[in-house]
Amino acid sequence: MSILEELLSPLTLSEFQTHYFQREAFAAPFKASFLKNTVSWSLLNEIFLSRHRNCWLPKAGCLPDEPHLNTGLLNYEQARQGFVEGRTVLVRHAEEAHPLMTLIGTDFKRLFNKPIDIQLYCTPAQQQGFDWHYDIEDVFVIQSAGEKEFHLRRNTVSEKPYDLKKQNADFMKEPRSQEIRCWLKAGDWLYIPAGYWHKAHAITDSYHLSVGVLTTAPSPH
Repeated sequence: MSILEELLSPLTLSEFQTHYFQREAFAAPFKASFLKNTVSWSLLNEIFLSRHRNCWLPKAGCLPDEPHLNTGLLNYEQARQGFVEGRTVLVRHAEEAHPLMTLIGTDFKRLFNKPIDIQLYCTPAQQQGFDWHYDIEDVFVIQSAGEKEFHLRRNTVSEKPYDLKKQNADFMKEPRSQEIRCWLKAGDWLYIPAGYWHKAHAITDSYHLSVGVLTTAPSPH
């Protein structure tokens, strides 16, 4: 059984693809219990020591002012200090940085046969990494430790293929629609279709990984 199939069980992959994939958000409490504590400071330190060049410290969507913190390279001390200051520790393309993430990425790629991007988010309590936005990937959020609340809204204005450069303008055109709130605890997971508006707020110190599946080509404009 694949990782995704274990996350979905007793729902089958075929049922998920028919009823939810690229259609509706889907949440499954407790189904990711076998991935609890996957994202940890120990794992992050291994990634930093590997000199992975895609590690960042955003806060409310902004990076630090110090140029040496905006190179994509971080060490453990810089990451911990940023976290204390209310910054999210973000690792992009983690599937290229650690064997465990490579394993998870390979499993998803085998099922979807599409490019995979795994991101790690370590967010201090009561902080928000990014405001309302959408991703061009279909995203599987796996809550590893702590608690985080996601806010979701269906996208009714953006056209496919999605153009990230237009999303701020599109959001301003978005009529007020019903908002879905999903509170994730360690061992829960959430699927967010490409194009769905979302934002997240850490209730406690929160650690999660997101597996992005790039099923739709981005707009060339």
